[in-house]
Amino acid sequence: MIKKIIFFVPNIDDGGIEKNLVILSNFFTLKGYTVEVIFFRISSNIKKKINKKLKLIKCKRLFNLFFINQRINNSINCFIYSLFNIRTNKKSIIFSMQDHPFAIIIALIKKIPSIARIANHPIGSLKFSNNHFIFKIKLFIKILFYNFASIIICNSKQSSNFFKKFLYIKKNIFYIYNPIKIIKFFNKNFKRNKYELLTVGRLENQKNLTGVLWALSIIKKKFKRIKLTIVGKGSEKNHLIKLAKELKIQNNIIFVGYSKPDLYYKKKGIFILNSFFEGLPNVLIEAMQYKIPIISTNCLSGPKEILMNGKYGTLVNVKDYKDLAKKIENNINNYKSALMKASKGHASLNRFLADKQCQKYLHIINNL
Repeated sequence: MIKKIIFFVPNIDDGGIEKNLVILSNFFTLKGYTVEVIFFRISSNIKKKINKKLKLIKCKRLFNLFFINQRINNSINCFIYSLFNIRTNKKSIIFSMQDHPFAIIIALIKKIPSIARIANHPIGSLKFSNNHFIFKIKLFIKILFYNFASIIICNSKQSSNFFKKFLYIKKNIFYIYNPIKIIKFFNKNFKRNKYELLTVGRLENQKNLTGVLWALSIIKKKFKRIKLTIVGKGSEKNHLIKLAKELKIQNNIIFVGYSKPDLYYKKKGIFILNSFFEGLPNVLIEAMQYKIPIISTNCLSGPKEILMNGKYGTLVNVKDYKDLAKKIENNINNYKSALMKASKGHASLNRFLADKQCQKYLHIINNL
């Protein structure tokens, strides 16, 4: 029986992966497992939330390859540091949450089991950031290494079905929804302004906030009072500020920066997720807790499952700001219907209860 769980997470920022790390690592610590988290950098916000009883292991910088981006450099340093400094035995397991090939190799060398938790759909995460040739190479490398993992855990049915089609280890592929701390007995209906739009997330290319701004420039022609609040931080902020000025919508946008989004979920009228790709986006589940109408791209892989094919919100085409503008207008003009969808979505949240999902991980690990 596994007694020691080693989480491999080289770059711990403030996103969805990190929220799952906090819930899972704390859960296993409370269950009596020895838990270690291997990292190169860690967000101060996440560090505060991690149980003090588990062991945080910061890897040292052994070298820096100037021709590779910093995240991969951090992962390589974690990989080499772990090989020589992490102690394991037959009751240990490597639980990879990022850059899985490195963790899988560590497990093979140390002759212990490995779990690779896949956060994003593999096609979606590669297709929008690489040309066709590089996309094929990276996908081949991922699939090759994933076959050497003991267990593959996806966070959506769609991702799980993809791996079952392309990997040999079909019996060891599972899907487990992201464990979320659901607000219990939450029935309050907030007073909302349907002209107040909200988006929450990292200001990075994946989230396609550029498309949201273009949609807003269309919507503004019909609804002069329209406002967009952007909660999050990231490398694209200056680009977005510049684009807003070019589109003459700078007075319709508020950049909040990194902040706890609960207050905004309560007050704003429509929540928007316009990503090119996702896994099972936590922000959609969080938004559903507050019964705010949701508009999301029908991207690979989670939004369609969370919103039940549009039953609990509105799905739009990926990379189509005109369709997004049209759906925003429809939600504003039919706001009572949008609120009813949001209410039904809230009633379905038991699917994502943290303890329920964590117990599934526990069952898999105990049966290794």
